[in-house]
Amino acid sequence: MKSSVELKVERASKIDAQQVIADAAKSAGFTPDQEERFDALQVEIDNVNLSIERAEKFEVSQAARSAAGQNVTAPVIDAPKKIARFSLLKALRTLSNGSALTGAEKEVHEQTQTEMRAQGLEIKDGLVISLPMQNRNQSVDGNSGAKGGALVASDPALVRPLQPTMALEALGVNVMSGLVGDVPLPTSGAFSFSYAAENAAVSPTDVGFAGPTLKPKRCAGVVDISKKLLAQTSFDIEAYIIEQINIAYGNAVLQNAINGAGGDAPNGLLNLITTNVNTTAGVGTYDTIVALEGLIDDADAGSVNRGYLSDTKLRSALKTTKIDAGSGVFLTDGKELNGYNYMTSTLVPTLDTDKHPIIFGDWNQLTVGYWGSVSIMVDPYTQAANSNVRLIIEGYSDVAVSNEKAFAVNKVMTLS
Repeated sequence: MKSSVELKVERASKIDAQQVIADAAKSAGFTPDQEERFDALQVEIDNVNLSIERAEKFEVSQAARSAAGQNVTAPVIDAPKKIARFSLLKALRTLSNGSALTGAEKEVHEQTQTEMRAQGLEIKDGLVISLPMQNRNQSVDGNSGAKGGALVASDPALVRPLQPTMALEALGVNVMSGLVGDVPLPTSGAFSFSYAAENAAVSPTDVGFAGPTLKPKRCAGVVDISKKLLAQTSFDIEAYIIEQINIAYGNAVLQNAINGAGGDAPNGLLNLITTNVNTTAGVGTYDTIVALEGLIDDADAGSVNRGYLSDTKLRSALKTTKIDAGSGVFLTDGKELNGYNYMTSTLVPTLDTDKHPIIFGDWNQLTVGYWGSVSIMVDPYTQAANSNVRLIIEGYSDVAVSNEKAFAVNKVMTLS
């Protein structure tokens, strides 16, 4: 039997679902499907009201029994508790039916929302599940974690996190998760040390630029997913959905790390790099490639994780371009370029219809930050006629470069 508190939460979710329908019908009135769903929700609300009344009476009776002197000193032996595994599919199915989360799904959601409040992030109400962006062990018993003992996992079950997949990590990009509030990054530049006598003064290093600040920026997407897919119980289906979310979120971060416009989005490298710019146009040559390395060397920039980034079309062209006419050696094998790691992405944009940028730099100077959670809002109504459920997925992230001089770019390379 559910407690009155749990039932009131369930009732609130149904009222929220009614509100969604009512808002959608403000301008044109109810459609037959909306009217049928609205009335069905009202019947469910009325039934929950009866259940709340019953639960409250029972709880009063229980309290009265203890107050009347019922012997409650005998030890209570709980039956073995069933460990429940968190399931994103189960959570989405529950929410798509307009019902409140229960069990493991409810616990994970509430824990994540507590973390979001601590991070100063907006909490979404209604039909929503919030998930962590880091691995977490979780166990829940039949009381949905109401007792402290449920927080100790005797048989831990991994809650698979939503962690964006971003290929740039292979170049040595810094990735920070679980951030709280704005995060000022330390300055990075040409620090100098020197030997001095025991009590002699040491001159400070004067670095002429300040470190950037990571700020939570909302990154969101809308996905329509089949109800038939949600009806599956296979772990492989759940893993597939999580993987697709991670890839899409990671692609958005990568695209903006490269060419973000700033403002609501991160400011990307193609906009940030203003010091080390090579303007040699035309087909890529060995001299043009090496020139990018020279620009960074002259700026005394970092060399922790240097590497190249371009689009796939430019890589194909460079793979068939010889270093010189007589050597028979090509510029790249597709994995390295002049001895440095070489990564490509279709998310690197083509500029002015035929210009293919290439970026060289110390990727350790690029930082990607995530503010610890992803929320999935479930809209079971907008695409109901197509037997789909709409998911509105959002997280908070940002990208910043500690030292713009650690990168060089050529924006005017062509394929032929």
